[in-house]
Amino acid sequence: MFVGVVSKGVCVPGKSDIVIVAINARYSHCAFGARTLMANLGPMQKRAEIIEADADVQPFQLAAAVAARRPQIAGFSVYLWNAARVRETALIVRRVSPRTQIVLGGPEIVPGDHARWDGVADARVTGEGESAFRALCAEVLSGGTLCGTDGAARTVCGAPEEPQGVALPYSLYTADDLARRTVYVESSRGCPCGCVYCTSGRTPFRSFDPARLAEAFDSLIVRGARAFRFLDRSFNADENHACAMLDLFLARHPGRYPIHLEILPRRFGDRLRQTLAAFPPGTLHLEVGVQTLNPAVAHRIGRSPDIERVIDALAFLIREARATVHADLIFGLPGEDEASFAAGFDRLVRELDPPELQVNLLKGLPGTPLAAPGFAPELVFSPNPPYELLCSDVLDFNTVVRMQDFARCWDLVHNRGRFPDAVRAIRARDTTSPYACYRALSERILAAEGRLYALGARKIGEHLDAFLHERTR
Repeated sequence: MFVGVVSKGVCVPGKSDIVIVAINARYSHCAFGARTLMANLGPMQKRAEIIEADADVQPFQLAAAVAARRPQIAGFSVYLWNAARVRETALIVRRVSPRTQIVLGGPEIVPGDHARWDGVADARVTGEGESAFRALCAEVLSGGTLCGTDGAARTVCGAPEEPQGVALPYSLYTADDLARRTVYVESSRGCPCGCVYCTSGRTPFRSFDPARLAEAFDSLIVRGARAFRFLDRSFNADENHACAMLDLFLARHPGRYPIHLEILPRRFGDRLRQTLAAFPPGTLHLEVGVQTLNPAVAHRIGRSPDIERVIDALAFLIREARATVHADLIFGLPGEDEASFAAGFDRLVRELDPPELQVNLLKGLPGTPLAAPGFAPELVFSPNPPYELLCSDVLDFNTVVRMQDFARCWDLVHNRGRFPDAVRAIRARDTTSPYACYRALSERILAAEGRLYALGARKIGEHLDAFLHERTR
């Protein structure tokens, strides 16, 4: 369990009028959103603190850290991985520090989905939160009350922020953050795509000024930043902006700072191709959302049905840009059965063999078109985070479970890179269907162990050896 504090200078020792609470998935992550909220408080920064924890924190301990500061207002960032802990922590704070007014925001707080948060907060912010949270803090510090006279929480819709008006948060990274944790940055917000499963779909795309970011990134480099992980959901939506950002790093010892980006798999212009290819091999770590290679399914979910363009983009990134590519596929998409998914998976593995191919089960995230009543009533999702698919129009629950087992086995054996010799041997001996091969391996391990979790590398290696031996008979 980790609990850390980021402060800009509290007026009274032991007391902060504003507390921003962030629960990260793990210690190595830094809460970028919390730092951005802090940076945009203006003069109120001096009366604020960030309390940051990882997912192992106990709600009792985190609530104690919040209550000890006797805040007038506490803001919680709510995500898939921390929703349960935020709820438990906030409910404790409400009881032990009743004068503290609680605000919830983040991707899990969406319009029309407030019933499950009733009684937890005084206000909820949907959308982008810098201006909205600052206004709520000013109101509370002036003696205001956020909830209505009937006790109902107020809902505030945060409008998309204009980048030039957003204060950058990078000075709030501590020396320890830069030395030991992941440094997150952003160069744009929003996404022009309309993917039905994504919370960023059809939000306006906006870019930060590259010259302004260059100054901030130079400061991070001087202070010891080791790598940069961009939060942009569609880094290359504007290719001129993408090239300008990449040029910043090409001018600053290319290869010295690994760069993690999320790239749209579409046709790249000549300038972007040349810029990407100018980086030393392995410098760029690129997440590429393929999702499906079925054109009809792609069209239905708001992706490009031009599958050959997707394949061409991946081939360029792997072979010519020499980037470390993390490709994503989703199973359970409406209209895609197991055979269709397997065909797409097999094609990616056989033709391109990306360094990492992540296989994810479809999620019905609150606030997305996919989760809206009437969009696809044949899709049934779990009511609890992470809202994973239970069955679809073409997949029953048993098939979903079987495919989830395959995905787990693929991740354990292939993606984690612990068994390179076995992976090569499997590839050499099973040329027809990688999907069928790894599904058979998952079934073998399940039959012997009864599970695909809590298995050490030695045990998995034993099953791999036996599996390969059986395949050569």
